[in-house]
Amino acid sequence: MQQRRLHKKALFLTALSATMAFSLAACGANGKNEGASPATSTAPASSSASQTAQASDSAGSKPQEVKTLSLLMFTDWYTPGWQALEKYIGDHASELGFKLDIQKIAGGSQGEQLLKTKIATNDLPDLLQNYGPKWMDQNADALDKLVDLTGLASYADYDESAMDGVYKYKGKYYSVPIDATTLMGVFYNKKVFADLNLTVPKTWDEFLAVCEKIKEAGKTPVYYSGKDTWTLQTVPHFGFSQDIVQSGKSFPDFWQDMNTNKKHYADLTNFIDTIKKSKDLIDKGYVNKSYLSDTYDSAQQAIADGTAAMHVNGTWFIGEIIKKFPDKVNDIGAFPFPLNGDNYVNISPPGSLSVTTSAKDVELAKRAVDFIASAQAQQIFAEAQPGIYLNKKVEVALSPAIADLNAALKDGKGILHWQGNGELYPYGSFDKFMQDYYAGGKTAEQVAQALDQETAKNAKAKDDPNWK
Repeated sequence: MQQRRLHKKALFLTALSATMAFSLAACGANGKNEGASPATSTAPASSSASQTAQASDSAGSKPQEVKTLSLLMFTDWYTPGWQALEKYIGDHASELGFKLDIQKIAGGSQGEQLLKTKIATNDLPDLLQNYGPKWMDQNADALDKLVDLTGLASYADYDESAMDGVYKYKGKYYSVPIDATTLMGVFYNKKVFADLNLTVPKTWDEFLAVCEKIKEAGKTPVYYSGKDTWTLQTVPHFGFSQDIVQSGKSFPDFWQDMNTNKKHYADLTNFIDTIKKSKDLIDKGYVNKSYLSDTYDSAQQAIADGTAAMHVNGTWFIGEIIKKFPDKVNDIGAFPFPLNGDNYVNISPPGSLSVTTSAKDVELAKRAVDFIASAQAQQIFAEAQPGIYLNKKVEVALSPAIADLNAALKDGKGILHWQGNGELYPYGSFDKFMQDYYAGGKTAEQVAQALDQETAKNAKAKDDPNWK
């Protein structure tokens, strides 16, 4: 038993590195009232005069001209934190010397393809929020489109070990963290659970029993938002994590096998089984009937008002609740997706913000990114969207749901999310494959095979000898 505990801890530590792991835990424990309501923290709390003075210091002497910097991101990444920070930048543009023109494109595979097209045609903005330099390099052949940011003053507020391999890539810094660390789990309406005398499930059978009681009460047990196809990927992620755990290998070693054609998506029994489990919930009537046409926005509404009990997603979901239903934040909790009682929270590092080589004024763009990554700007972002931030100076109260998942993290039940953090080659449109599966066009096994086929195609295109 002790050896197994040590192995689980090793999985967690190798997920992000020991320093980052302990930093994540500390964010919820160092006097930040992790169980407190963020209701009083949804707007910047610092002195406006003080912030203005600090902004002037960050930007240098007052410029005579305010320039507009274009920034491109996926629609779902325009969070309450971004909205608060954009407003602050707009209000203090004369001191900072810039303002932002934020452009948004659809998320999921559709948005990724559009981004790749923009990269190929050199139709890029000044600033780009993206999956990180590794993704830009391996999925879009576009590392040369990013400006080297090494030397920004704001990097002093971050642990280098948390940056290396994510924002620092091939020895250079190409991006800064933006937004909170994402933790993935099941978000649930605590009032619904309390009214029905339900306890948080730990196993799949317990989860199904909870779903049945919720259904009998006339509510939707689990809300799917299939019109936003990216959300259809969420449940199978937890099966993938189980495959990593049960392999007995560290996260990097597991992916070494995947990336050298020694192991394949079709070999991952827990991953495939959880794809099937996600459809079992549909077949048992535990999911909203119009799930393929229902949206991510409607999922937020349903969980907030209690017409649905649970939704599987990342902690950005709570950011939307804070923005739209601030009086409901304390009604929502979270737990690791229950499979076998040994359940893990998936961890995704914050998104990346980069300067592109298309920037009209590279030095101003670098200065803007440096400010956005600063403790002052990150604090503004965090107070509008409480979460776990990599900037060591940020302090913010956590909502109950995020505190729940952070507690699991501190208990060693965290593993790095596989998408964007492990694969060497693109695996195709997982969300579209899942949509096809639910519509009857694929089996669960064929979904995994489709990921393998796309991986092989892209590996061969790179002349990888492992796929000869």
